[in-house]
Amino acid sequence: MRSIILSAVVLASMILSARADISLPKKDTFYDKFGRGFSNVAQAPTEIMDSFYMSLQEEGPTYACSKGFVQGIGRAVSDIALGTFDLVTAPLPIGPDWSYRTWKQPPHGMMVVNEYPPADLVTDWY
Repeated sequence: MRSIILSAVVLASMILSARADISLPKKDTFYDKFGRGFSNVAQAPTEIMDSFYMSLQEEGPTYACSKGFVQGIGRAVSDIALGTFDLVTAPLPIGPDWSYRTWKQPPHGMMVVNEYPPADLVTDWY
């Protein structure tokens, strides 16, 4: 009986102490910007093989060897440049709203619309 009461008290204290601040979204800080910059610089070379692989899967080997490889190099150089910029300007909030947000834009290929119905469903639907 004593362990049940003790468990209930521990559980109640955990539930009552857990709070969430849902009033405003979390603002970026110096540490977020510095970590983002370091990550962009450190992981930039992976963009070369990632773009090559995605191009190989979607378009084929000729496309991957030409445009996929060049696109990967461009993304890697862009990540290194923006990462270095984030590292250098990490102590300073910049931009029109004086924040620590990054200037990196999402890639244009993020809004991929898949065909419907899928190609394998058209021929082998049973």
